[in-house]
Amino acid sequence: MRTYIASLVLTAALALGFSAPAQADNFLPGHLVAEQVVGNTIEGRYRACAAPRKDFFEHYKADGTFHGKERDCGMAGNWDTYVGKWTVEDGRFCVYPGSDRQSGCFNYIEGEDGKMVRSGQTADVVEFVIVEGNPENL
Repeated sequence: MRTYIASLVLTAALALGFSAPAQADNFLPGHLVAEQVVGNTIEGRYRACAAPRKDFFEHYKADGTFHGKERDCGMAGNWDTYVGKWTVEDGRFCVYPGSDRQSGCFNYIEGEDGKMVRSGQTADVVEFVIVEGNPENL
């Protein structure tokens, strides 16, 4: 009976968009994330689209900076641009986009269909695709 209830709780949590935390060995080390994104652009989308979340593109450069653009999640229209910094700290990939944007060191896992997923204690879950080069001219 206890197993059945635990199974129902897990099923309900997954249906509501919650997931059990990934094991630490599933996270990509920060230097491997950097190897994949530096020189390339990421296209990011939040799993749950609601204010104040934004769709975004960020082009990562070898000098520790990135240039980005964002707009309200799921909306058409003009993009706001920004410049931030990235680094690897304590084995994790860290981003500091400035202003009121979410900053810090996050956990990254490889997702399905060539996607990468970013999460952390204070991070909303973001899926993104790595696009070769700088097609957005950031």
